[in-house]
Amino acid sequence: MKKFIVIGLGNFGMNISKTLVENDCEVLGIDIQKDYVQKAQEFVTQGVIGDATNRSVLTALSLKEFDGAVVSIGQEMTASILISLYLKEIGVDRIIVRAISQDHYRILEMLGISDIVFPERDMAIRLGKTLSMKNALDYLPLTADYAIMDVRPPSSFVGKKIRELQIGARYGCQILGIKYQRSGITVAGTTGMEDTKIAPRADDVIPENSVLIILGKFDKIEEIQQLD
Repeated sequence: MKKFIVIGLGNFGMNISKTLVENDCEVLGIDIQKDYVQKAQEFVTQGVIGDATNRSVLTALSLKEFDGAVVSIGQEMTASILISLYLKEIGVDRIIVRAISQDHYRILEMLGISDIVFPERDMAIRLGKTLSMKNALDYLPLTADYAIMDVRPPSSFVGKKIRELQIGARYGCQILGIKYQRSGITVAGTTGMEDTKIAPRADDVIPENSVLIILGKFDKIEEIQQLD
């Protein structure tokens, strides 16, 4: 079983802790505010009230036994940097830090922190990219060139078998899944009422009111989106 320490139990840290525990990990949560620790009790394996900017507090926790540390200190950039530095000095194998500004991000890079999360920036980029692309509902960037994207199929795709489309040969893309409309509710809605078929077969037909989960290069997926 993996063990993590989550430093800072605000909304971000709380949700990270909850997800880790739900996936069979042990979580030690620490925050300087007593009420935050109390609220997190049902989501963490153990809660500690303490000031993580005090190096002695961290050294007392036997952190080398943990698989990683998540630093989520809200808007306290100085505290986040100091804690990250102490974790590096203590020898924690993996350090994941939430950045709150571009300058904060750059300083963490200079400290040698490889796992930096910048949720506000990343979400804005993701939303902007989705809004700017025709028929794109959502996307997950994999590299600078590749992504997994939810796309409404062009009308010319509807009613055809996947093998007929020759997406691999023509565009170098792959259909990872198809989201189907269920109970008259469109998959583009916010209800989440759809069925998803992962790894569809070559003989599967693209239905109306469906969404394709496509893996490929951005420019090639955009070519598909421009089709009628």
